[in-house]
Amino acid sequence: MPTTTPHHTVPGSTGTTERPPAAVDRELATIVAGNASLLRAIAVRILRGSSDADDVVQETFIAAWTHLDGVRDADAVTAWLVTTVRRRSFDRLRSAAVRYRTELDDSVATCTEDAPGAVAERTSLVAAVQRVLDGMTPAQRRCWELRHLEHRSYAEIADALSLPQSTVRGQIARARAVIAGALVLWR
Repeated sequence: MPTTTPHHTVPGSTGTTERPPAAVDRELATIVAGNASLLRAIAVRILRGSSDADDVVQETFIAAWTHLDGVRDADAVTAWLVTTVRRRSFDRLRSAAVRYRTELDDSVATCTEDAPGAVAERTSLVAAVQRVLDGMTPAQRRCWELRHLEHRSYAEIADALSLPQSTVRGQIARARAVIAGALVLWR
């Protein structure tokens, strides 16, 4: 299979020119160096300090590398990157929410009785728990999810969220107290 040199638009020009791979790599390195901290800050803020932020930023730079030839204006690069990292972060949040809701739904004990009242009660309990989780602070919720839905240890949670273990234990304890208080009628 023949290898071809990619065509990349030189920022500020109107046509395409042959760009050697080394020039493209240098251009991408300049873009990464100039925008990495901004993009990571945006991703961390949207993803609530999640470890997914680095993955989203990396995916954004990969997209930039593959779409670099479409950039006509050097000033537009940052705007494009910010928009891309925001969209990918929100996509990641949506997919995580669906995954956690599914895991929460699956973790509710199945009742041998399929009577409409039992089904309605289980559905109401899941909805009540979901409302409580949605009302938690992002740190509490993420710590609780990692501990109780992903069954991670305190050390693993601390590493994943870049927090001290004592903070993780405190967040989980507060989350448990919130859940216990809000669901007292379900006991």
